[in-house]
Amino acid sequence: MIYLTEEKGISELPQKRITISDEAIPFVARGGRIFHRLVVRSDPGIEDGEHVLVVDRRDNPLGTVRVFAAQ
Repeated sequence: MIYLTEEKGISELPQKRITISDEAIPFVARGGRIFHRLVVRSDPGIEDGEHVLVVDRRDNPLGTVRVFAAQ
């Protein structure tokens, strides 16, 4: 599957994903940041700066984000 980004144009959909809580969906849909307390599950090996797929608990795609580790 492919998607369109502002940075790279057409790109492959990220393979790694994070799952967010149901109560976070409206906030994230409005462009809100995803804090660790909103993450229900994440794939192992996600690195700082990596693009990942954001999904809900039913594995429905919600968007993509770039991961930034908290300092």
